[in-house]
Amino acid sequence: MNMTTSIRQKVTKVGTVLTDMVMPNIAAFIACGLLAAVCAPHGWWPNAEIYRVVSLSQAYLIPMLLAFTGGSNVGGHRGGVVAAITAMGVIATAQSAAILGAMIAGPLAGWAVNTVDDWLRPHVKQGFEMLVNNFSAGILGILLALVSYYGLAPVVDAGANLLASGVASLICWHLLPLANLIIEPAKVLFLNNALNHGILTPLGTQAADQVGRSILFLVETNPGPGLGILLAFHYFGHGHSQKSAGNAAIIEFFGGIHEIYFPYVLSQPALILAASAGGVTGTFTFSTLGAGLTSVASPGSIISILLLTPQGIGNFLAVLAGVGLAAVVSFGVASVVLLRSHQPQSEVNATQHIQHAIRKIIITGTQGIGTPQMAVAILQAKLKPLNDITVSVVAEPISALTPDQNALFIAREDLVSMVHDQVPGEIRILGVTNYLKSPVYDQVLAMLQAQNQAK
Repeated sequence: MNMTTSIRQKVTKVGTVLTDMVMPNIAAFIACGLLAAVCAPHGWWPNAEIYRVVSLSQAYLIPMLLAFTGGSNVGGHRGGVVAAITAMGVIATAQSAAILGAMIAGPLAGWAVNTVDDWLRPHVKQGFEMLVNNFSAGILGILLALVSYYGLAPVVDAGANLLASGVASLICWHLLPLANLIIEPAKVLFLNNALNHGILTPLGTQAADQVGRSILFLVETNPGPGLGILLAFHYFGHGHSQKSAGNAAIIEFFGGIHEIYFPYVLSQPALILAASAGGVTGTFTFSTLGAGLTSVASPGSIISILLLTPQGIGNFLAVLAGVGLAAVVSFGVASVVLLRSHQPQSEVNATQHIQHAIRKIIITGTQGIGTPQMAVAILQAKLKPLNDITVSVVAEPISALTPDQNALFIAREDLVSMVHDQVPGEIRILGVTNYLKSPVYDQVLAMLQAQNQAK
């Protein structure tokens, strides 16, 4: 395996870990985004008291949900609890990047729980397991919260401030379109609010006070790049991502919840190029045509953007041109990325390609992602009534896979390309959207029964 492939796999693993934290909690982002669209100071029906729900949710609820999910993905429910405690250290002190800090703290806390459990388990007497588990989790949570408070949060804030300084410098140098080369990757890491409200909004407000509008209100809130990426998934994606992308595009474009497209980018890190290209194109178009808003559009819905566009047909056309061209460019780049990364999915017909007898089924994944081990138990239970079929079912990490003509590999759809990179050549691999519940397992049974009858 060459260095480029190894780096790509590691980046993909990180992206998948982040995706697995975000996707189960998308409803929370949608709820906050919709409520903000209605009750924010510049919303449809401003209400400061109700808007406090949004502020508190963004400050506490969303980071806690992400941390708990990340911890539970790695260390089970106790890992999630410890991760939530750990996240409080980040939330209590992080100035602008609590969400990113929580997403880092979650998986690390889950890993720490597993490590401590492996060390304690041989020393715990029978009957004391619950007591030791609870106390060890509580003490570990406190220690990790302190580490987060004094260590992780300052580092994450420093990174966010460095990005913000880079954006501010590009603005001062009159290279505003290039700011999207920083903003779009930072958005995917949930630093969008830090950059928008920390840098762009204050500077934009100063400009709007003088001339009545500012292009800075459009730089981060432009829904075009996200729309293009989601449409590319709708037409050229596969599996669950393709099925869900259409609805996600509507929510992102009209609801302004940009967070909904971040997991799609994280699942294919090369799509950051699409987001950046769309962002640069949009901002360049806004700058060329003199587009701007009278105030910050929060959330970044096309509806709220048009409501804050200065009167005049030319102003509306300039804004729509920037959003539209950003969507077209991001769609084009994202389509190329998706088509190049597409691998044949054997979920279409699992009974084909049985030139070699199947002797082993390997359910694979990356550490802390999904539950291949539980999938093994599920598939073994399905095979148990079939006494005449003797096939071993095991779970192995992708990094440990080796070529085996008599093996059938099962992996999550977004990890199939990694399996092909790890095990090049002709292999049989099935993609599933959910390790714990998939029609693929019934197809596997049909394949094995057909193989058995052909003997």
